[in-house]
Amino acid sequence: MFPYEPDDPNDRQRPEHREPYPGIGSSLLLMLMGMVASVFTAVALLGLGELAAQGIGRAIGFGAVASLALQRIPPPHGPRLGFRTLAPESIPLILCLVPAALLMSELDNYAYDWAPDEPSLIEALEPPQEGGEETGATNTTVDVDFGGDVDDELAEGIDPEERRLIDPDDPWTMLQGLILMVVLVPVIDGFFFFGILQQGLVRRMGMWQGVFLAGLFWMLMRDFPITGFTRFAVGSISLLAMGWLLGIVRVATGSVLGPMLLFAGWSAISFVSTAYRGVADLPGLNVDGTHLPFTLTLGSLGIVAWATWTIAQEAQRRNAEIAANVPTDDGRKTRTNVRDLRPPDDD
Repeated sequence: MFPYEPDDPNDRQRPEHREPYPGIGSSLLLMLMGMVASVFTAVALLGLGELAAQGIGRAIGFGAVASLALQRIPPPHGPRLGFRTLAPESIPLILCLVPAALLMSELDNYAYDWAPDEPSLIEALEPPQEGGEETGATNTTVDVDFGGDVDDELAEGIDPEERRLIDPDDPWTMLQGLILMVVLVPVIDGFFFFGILQQGLVRRMGMWQGVFLAGLFWMLMRDFPITGFTRFAVGSISLLAMGWLLGIVRVATGSVLGPMLLFAGWSAISFVSTAYRGVADLPGLNVDGTHLPFTLTLGSLGIVAWATWTIAQEAQRRNAEIAANVPTDDGRKTRTNVRDLRPPDDD
């Protein structure tokens, strides 16, 4: 049980105080509340510009929901949520996971190669048209969008030249896009999913299951390719794996800054490929029908595999240390109590 001191001693028996917060249902509810609050706030602020409205709306929406959730999370909030400095020696290892974004883009390229003529998910649900007209999907490859709805127009077949939210010739839209995709979203989502949600899920279910669920909720907030079931399935699995990586980094480093840094690196790749689509050709990222250079793919795969193994081992070691040093309600130490993410030096 986590430390909780209610005003009323009888309050200890209330069901909501017997389990860490949030659980699976509460996490889903918090995510939906944050999404709805973000959309409504962004719509109200559209006069500031679409990118600015998205950024401010996300910050206010998820920030307000996170503030509500904090009322149910017992202190100390800092250790539980990962408010601690990031060890300098962990930064190079985290950066070795950044090429995972390249690998995901390449998987999407191969998924299109496997099934180039699949109709979009929307077209697949439509009744057959009279006259036998065939609807084929074009290779409007949507690069990973970790930060907002910038790529939705591409997924829906809208010419990016007709409506470009991030224009490389416009410094103002470039600055807005950079702040939104590389700063705001990684910080907000890192704190919300791998600070607020993950601490409760891990304390309830253990490290591996808790990290998996936190990554699953993070995945549900991402943009998916809709140009065919194969790409949708590959994209979903890839995003889930990346969400799992963010959660493992959170446990291994003991700091929420770890997933924020990794997420920012992935978002930087997405920002560059999105902003320069049609302006600068980046094979495998923003040019239809192309692949990453083989040496780049192979090198990225080796680096990411090594870094993933190293970080997973560190997360497992750290979790075992935490479990061995977390006191129970009667003050005893136990090796099976994993309901807290506090490292040994924070006790």
